[in-house]
Amino acid sequence: TEISPVRSVARVRQTTQKSIKMPSRTATFTAQWVAEQGTRSETTGYTTGQEEIPTHELYALVDISEQLLEDAVFDLEAEMAAEIAEQFAKAEGLAFVSGNGVGKPEGLLTNTSVGTTNSGNASALTADGLITLVHDIKSDYGRNGTFMFNRTTLGAIRKLKDSANQYVFQPGMQIIAGVPNTILGYPYVEAADMPSVAAGTKPVIFGDFRRGYMIVDRVSLAVLRDPFTQATSGNVRYVARRRVGAQVVMAEALRIQVVSS
Repeated sequence: TEISPVRSVARVRQTTQKSIKMPSRTATFTAQWVAEQGTRSETTGYTTGQEEIPTHELYALVDISEQLLEDAVFDLEAEMAAEIAEQFAKAEGLAFVSGNGVGKPEGLLTNTSVGTTNSGNASALTADGLITLVHDIKSDYGRNGTFMFNRTTLGAIRKLKDSANQYVFQPGMQIIAGVPNTILGYPYVEAADMPSVAAGTKPVIFGDFRRGYMIVDRVSLAVLRDPFTQATSGNVRYVARRRVGAQVVMAEALRIQVVSS
């Protein structure tokens, strides 16, 4: 099972409410020059809105026989709890990338406000396309920029060569103690749920994820042990649940690479 790294790069908040509401700036004013005794009129245009991130419920229901619980040579309940946590992490990781926001978190790839940059080739990534992607992000976000893609895409990127047939990212592949591999000088994370390179896909995201994407935890993990409902069948029922929400909160901090000419 591969676990998504989105939590490691996004902003994560805890809440005791059904949802989080946060103010957002939707438009701004322009500062004006004025003479020493010139007339000063209102600099209009500044408006604010409100961003709401609702939490959604993820659940698992497992029945285990009482005899198996009694006879197992290891702590089966602890093993099951670990498995539930792992499967929850897998499910939420997929939603963080491609969730539609209906009864589940909104994914990074499904928010239509996030800008896109073409790769420069109808069916493959190109070195020039990745460079353009990096520079399509504002400098303030680029300083904390991170690439996100799956392992197959990483393999394709590491094969990219320049006109002299040299690997473009060779410096990033040299393993130096304490220095992580980078692409174009930026770190990267491997997200198994990102699509692989193919015509029309979106295999790469770049940007400042901590400013662009927020995850909200309401209930991290709750497990109910129910020995009564399935007692006549000789089973013990376990019901696990988690409440979590997530969505893009600053679209301009992120940019998606589309495989297109």
